[in-house]
Amino acid sequence: MALPCTNLNLNLYRVFYTVAKTKSFSESSRTLHISQPAISKHIQNLEYELKTLLFYRTNRGIELTKEAKDLLVYVEKAYNYLMLGERELQANQELNKGKITINTPCYISLYYLNKYLKKFLTTHSDISIKITNYNNISSQELLSQHNIDFLFLPTPIEDSKEYKSLPVENDEFCFAYNKKYDLKEVKTLDELIKYPLVLPLTNSSSRRDLDNILNTKNLSVKPIMELEDSQLILEYIKEGIGIGYIEKSVVLEDSDLEIVPLEETLPTETIYLIYNETTISSTAREFITMISNN
Repeated sequence: MALPCTNLNLNLYRVFYTVAKTKSFSESSRTLHISQPAISKHIQNLEYELKTLLFYRTNRGIELTKEAKDLLVYVEKAYNYLMLGERELQANQELNKGKITINTPCYISLYYLNKYLKKFLTTHSDISIKITNYNNISSQELLSQHNIDFLFLPTPIEDSKEYKSLPVENDEFCFAYNKKYDLKEVKTLDELIKYPLVLPLTNSSSRRDLDNILNTKNLSVKPIMELEDSQLILEYIKEGIGIGYIEKSVVLEDSDLEIVPLEETLPTETIYLIYNETTISSTAREFITMISNN
């Protein structure tokens, strides 16, 4: 049977897809390891074949034409299916052993993800698990480039048709301390902020939620330390450096720590499993099913 299209140049569409996603000829050149003039030539050839202008230049860089945006919808679907096929083939070549790659902050891996992995591996012992701890921006790039299967993050990816954010855990925040402090009589935030505090970074979602509560009470804080990761906060709480703002589940794992019995209700945190619905492998889909049924 003859192929329905004999002039299809997949390499041109590969270049188009990369330029459309990065909106940069120079970044596409680095990603594809092709010279920038060659990138431009590929786009010109595709425009010639399609008899359609695909990109135009602005003061901010390059933008897609309406026709290019319409084309991208179909090219992205095709690209995702090709990546899925490649991943499935690779899994079969590895003696039918599946592989799952997850990126997540260290504290989520230790205190939330761990129980799911134990349960999954009891029935899927032939599947290998790889866990990385890149920061949020890098991890989203890894997911978009199909280098990982999942993200476990405390925030969903908003306004995206590409990704699905499945809520899997809810946890309360609390203030915790080493028993060398005596805070059993502390009942309010107004009393608590007089003590040395160890808090998340100012621009983090957990810190913003806390600051919103403090602002409603006309309170402000000057922490002695601001840290990026809950695991780091936990270590400084243990050392008695200060009273830390941290997830309750993390604190309950350590018998040497106490939770400040505040009257105020503190924010909660939702942990999300984030993945690309289109390109998820059959092995990774089994992991999703297990979590969904938990």
